[in-house]
Amino acid sequence: MAAYVIYHYEITDRSQIDELTRLSLPVNEKYHAKLIIGSPVKALEGTTFTHIVMLEFKNFETAKEYYYSVENKEITILRNKITSGWATIVPGDSETQAVVDSGYFNA
Repeated sequence: MAAYVIYHYEITDRSQIDELTRLSLPVNEKYHAKLIIGSPVKALEGTTFTHIVMLEFKNFETAKEYYYSVENKEITILRNKITSGWATIVPGDSETQAVVDSGYFNA
């Protein structure tokens, strides 16, 4: 099983990106997040923001614990000051039906 936290954004203040990375590393380590993608992106269809970060977690519950943690909330304040975009938690294929059945996507 796996789940993913995805950040898709436009950088609005590049001067603080290194600080965002520095603050994120220990939190990622605490929740055993594996960096899958951290890259600029180019739209092949439609519109997109300029960057994407995708973290992998062992399961959906761990991804939620990470995202809603006090540590991540503090980082989110900085992220929202220096980027514009969105974040989401996506279950891996093996957990998708259970997460759908839980009502998570209806709330």
